[in-house]
Amino acid sequence: MNRESFLICFFFLLVLSFLDLPSSYAQYVIKGRVVDAETFQPVEFATVFINNSTFGDITDRNGIFEIPIPAGNYELVISFMGYQAFKFPFSTQELREAYEFRILQEPIDLEEAKVQDKRDKEWHKNLGIFEELFLGTSINGKKSKILNPEVLILDNESYESKLIVRGKDILEIQNPNLGYTIKFVLESFFHDFETKVTQYAGQAYFFEENIPKRRKAKVEEQRKRAFEGSITHFIRALYHDKLDDEGFLVNKIELVPNLDRPSDEEIEATKGLLTETRAWLSRDSLQQVIKKESLPKEFVIISEDTLTRRDLVEESRNGFLFLTYSEPFFVTFDKESEELNYRKQDMNQRNSTRRGNLIFTTHGNPPSVQISQLNLTGNALRLFEDGSYFHPFDLYVDGYMAWEKIGDLIPFDYKNPNSH
Repeated sequence: MNRESFLICFFFLLVLSFLDLPSSYAQYVIKGRVVDAETFQPVEFATVFINNSTFGDITDRNGIFEIPIPAGNYELVISFMGYQAFKFPFSTQELREAYEFRILQEPIDLEEAKVQDKRDKEWHKNLGIFEELFLGTSINGKKSKILNPEVLILDNESYESKLIVRGKDILEIQNPNLGYTIKFVLESFFHDFETKVTQYAGQAYFFEENIPKRRKAKVEEQRKRAFEGSITHFIRALYHDKLDDEGFLVNKIELVPNLDRPSDEEIEATKGLLTETRAWLSRDSLQQVIKKESLPKEFVIISEDTLTRRDLVEESRNGFLFLTYSEPFFVTFDKESEELNYRKQDMNQRNSTRRGNLIFTTHGNPPSVQISQLNLTGNALRLFEDGSYFHPFDLYVDGYMAWEKIGDLIPFDYKNPNSH
């Protein structure tokens, strides 16, 4: 895979959460008190929530909160302006009666303070870049809106050809298409303008908007479309051994020569001829050949060899499931077509078609199915039945799944009405 192609590294800390039951069936309650780590005074109005879910609370005047939850494993997040974000992984199997969480104040960064005071044309330009890369260019992404962009620290000066973004408070994102308002704790955002690589990390808390009855059916349909074919949907289907039922096909990858690129021997011979040639037209032709040296030598394409759940997953003695397949593989979702905005990225190359960063052989018209590539970068990735996985940095996602951003994010407690 050509790393200098357009990549989106879809990095969320979305893990350790079994949200398989709706809140009405909550079996447990996590209770606690949030205090300042230095003064031990209660922190009022802190946002406390279960990562990437609709479960959360706001601390009262005594710093107390309580959140009803189903049985499972979770990551609790505490966020309050002026304090460092606090994360606490826990299991309901070992749940205490109550907790006291001591959160630290955010140290003042003088250089960062200079950056955040700027609201000039450059700041607004960077804001537009951030919104496109963070919210996405899908239908849902373009409709989504950051309600409080003033909390963003946008820095393109500290590092050459890079945009670094951080939030000094919780980002509030309105997603009218999916009927959610999202509070997002943005830990980090990084974009390299040269390599086109984007990475970001954070935690999401979903609020159900008050949807009029006339719009409920439309919103539910849009949520279903955002969920289906997503990485969360795929992990759920893989966990429950329902890849075929849910519309997923998994294939090995295959490397084929790039016929547009001359061989190394031909390129070196052309360079030699260039030094000996003085004719302008001949030199121009030779230089065109040499320019193709930067093209990839091989393309990654979809193999006809399929992979089953048995090939991808191993079960430990205690019943935990792990993705252990060490080679990159393609995932095709055939129950939903690609969005038009994604197809616009296509680039035809002889018998190949490009989808984002993925190139695969095609005969006739390019397929409209959603195609992604997954690559396990660690030794093993633990899978959970709700579609989450640990550790998120151990799974590289490219293609359609990576193209969908915050604008298409669905909480893990979402229940797909069409699931088998």
